[in-house]
Amino acid sequence: MREKTIMITDNPFTYMDEVGDPYVFNAMTQEDMANILALASNLLKECGIEFMLAFGTLLGSVRENSFIKGDDDVDIIVTDEKKLYENLPYLAERGLYINRIFETELYTFHSEGRKGHIDMYVLRPIDRWLYKDWCVSIRGHYAPKRFFEDGIDKENYCIGDICYPCPKHPENLLEWWYGKTWRIPQAGKATEDVLLRRIELFPGKYWRKGRRYLKRVFGK
Repeated sequence: MREKTIMITDNPFTYMDEVGDPYVFNAMTQEDMANILALASNLLKECGIEFMLAFGTLLGSVRENSFIKGDDDVDIIVTDEKKLYENLPYLAERGLYINRIFETELYTFHSEGRKGHIDMYVLRPIDRWLYKDWCVSIRGHYAPKRFFEDGIDKENYCIGDICYPCPKHPENLLEWWYGKTWRIPQAGKATEDVLLRRIELFPGKYWRKGRRYLKRVFGK
């Protein structure tokens, strides 16, 4: 952990940077997850930043109407990285503190007393010609654009009594991320392992095949 100063709209902003430090996040309580998600939701709305539940938090909302027991953070997707970056001072002044910045991919925040962590993943277009027309990037990996083209559902998926924005028809996205058995709770890190295989192997597999084909065609 080290003090770092960045410039935001020509003004210096200093925060405690943890990039490079080991990830040591303990399992959060249901209360702590609910508190940091509610805080982030309220502040992002105040800033005019659109967001959606993602990954394990989306899975828990759709499958269990709750957070997944034993999860160590909250996951959401944001659609406007520039506006998020410009509002880092505003968020910090109100108790949501940035501690990791991976530009174009991920912003990690913690709450007062470090009782909770929330990962905000950036949803962004892809420049590679092979994927740009039908994929978007989340977490630095690719996902089919069709899962996000229908917009956001703000009414039907809740955690407890509070409904949060989700991609419309989230069941299709969850099946893409976690496989056909996503409705069945898995012990330990099994669901995370499935997710990583899904988002890492998909683009690599087809990119490698396409590259080999182009080499055969053009001899390079």
